[in-house]
Amino acid sequence: MLTKLPAAPLPLEFTALERHQFSSQSFVPIEIGRWLVVVAPHGAQGRPAVDQVEAFLARPTQGVSYRPDVWHGALTVFDKPARLSVFMWLDGTAGDEEIVPVPPFVVRER
Repeated sequence: MLTKLPAAPLPLEFTALERHQFSSQSFVPIEIGRWLVVVAPHGAQGRPAVDQVEAFLARPTQGVSYRPDVWHGALTVFDKPARLSVFMWLDGTAGDEEIVPVPPFVVRER
């Protein structure tokens, strides 16, 4: 189980994205408010295409699964401290978690 404290409200600046090259990663909310899902496709040289980032506000009743090798933002929660179950297979290699710096981008509420 993972406990996460709330972030500042939107807008939020992101300067890094992560991926798990060989593993899916699933988040199952136990107790949570709104939370942010940020994803990006692969761009040049397999790095995240920051100009194509998409962001979604997930509801407290929604779980999320990232496919293997999907660039995504770090878990970001709002409203209150959150408790989630996280499911992920690890093989002990560098592909388990890769975090890369990206040109800063801002996620805003529409």
